[in-house]
Amino acid sequence: MSELNNEVGEGLIDPSFWRGLTQPRLSRRQALGAAGGGLLGAMMLGSESGAASLPNAGVGTATWWKKQKLNKKLNFANWPLYIDTLKGKHPTLEHLQATTGIKTNYYEVIQDNSSFYQKIRPSLAAKQYTGYDIIVMTNNNPQLHYLIELGWLVPLNQAAMPNFHKYAGPLIKNPAWDRGNKFTMAWQSGWTAVGYNKKKIPNPGTSIDILFNKKYAGRVGMLSDPFELGHAGLLALGIDPVTSTEKDWSKAAVKLQKQKTDGIVAGYYDQSYIQHLKNGDIWVSQCYSGDIFQADLSSKYQDLTLLIPQEGAMLWTDNMCIPLYAQNPKDAMTAMDYFYNPQTQSVVEYYNDYICPVPAASKELLHPTGWNKAALASLRPEIGLPFSVTANSQTVFPTPARIKASKTYYQFKSQTEIDAWNNLFLPIIQGA
Repeated sequence: MSELNNEVGEGLIDPSFWRGLTQPRLSRRQALGAAGGGLLGAMMLGSESGAASLPNAGVGTATWWKKQKLNKKLNFANWPLYIDTLKGKHPTLEHLQATTGIKTNYYEVIQDNSSFYQKIRPSLAAKQYTGYDIIVMTNNNPQLHYLIELGWLVPLNQAAMPNFHKYAGPLIKNPAWDRGNKFTMAWQSGWTAVGYNKKKIPNPGTSIDILFNKKYAGRVGMLSDPFELGHAGLLALGIDPVTSTEKDWSKAAVKLQKQKTDGIVAGYYDQSYIQHLKNGDIWVSQCYSGDIFQADLSSKYQDLTLLIPQEGAMLWTDNMCIPLYAQNPKDAMTAMDYFYNPQTQSVVEYYNDYICPVPAASKELLHPTGWNKAALASLRPEIGLPFSVTANSQTVFPTPARIKASKTYYQFKSQTEIDAWNNLFLPIIQGA
């Protein structure tokens, strides 16, 4: 493993974080790259947000929730390779059934936000059950925004979230994309950052300015995702994306256009950027951090290194939510809060090693206090790491410095804003 010695002043990113971040996120980012047209198509659904009346009016009130019954069944849609798994079974879901009677049908059907949204959209528009009681959607894509704005999510029963209110960490409590956690509870989180070749750039510094340095003209890669590109421009200007305005976006576009005009950018890449880094065509690039780790596992590419800039790294969060017309909403609420029990989360985290939504799970990894002791022991032969590696990971359980360095994506308030964003950043990518 390479030393990631520019990680906000900290020396080494441990293997547990990268092992978990690589597999699931890599497959998802590949899907996003391949489905770029579909994503942009979904973004341009002009009349979808801002509906005059919401179909979920009256749904999710205290009175409504009191009428819901525990049906002891649950249909859960998630991304692939994203939950504790042993010989085709999931210890946490088995424990959920043993303690609550809820039998879960777990479906790994979400390959990217856009295509999954398009899959469930017709059912929601027709006021029909999507087939799922829990879905997991990412905050840095407009589909979650559409679901909220169109009233296609069930407001959560706050009285049924004791574990969440007690144990949820600061990164995902009252988030910018869902104030008060009215509709969502985080599943897991991660970062978008900068990757570089330490042999070509032995002194990278600690700033995102490395992507704009003329010294590396023709050797810099940027992402072809307009959301990621625009947010990099905002960070480079020291602007917090959450509170940014269209005027700020224009400034970011000017900086990114100058970066291109000055010949600094070699290309705007989808998932292929990692191959260009490997080939040496580019020396530094915007990156999805798991890709850098996977490359670094090979002795051939150990010079590839991750930098989390001092200006911050974009934090993405995958969120559990209940789609409107769900047939088992009380079962969904029970399961969602169950995953905020530190014992439960310790098992999930040992398998995943993403940014954990439950800080107290670290103690459960070091000193299991219940059923999780046997579950962790059963997973250890497959995972092959001591529990302490995950428990002591400062990226799985972020330090205050890393929490401070995490930035949230801008939450679009209308299709007009999405159009304005695309009109600024797509021409840069497309060469107009």
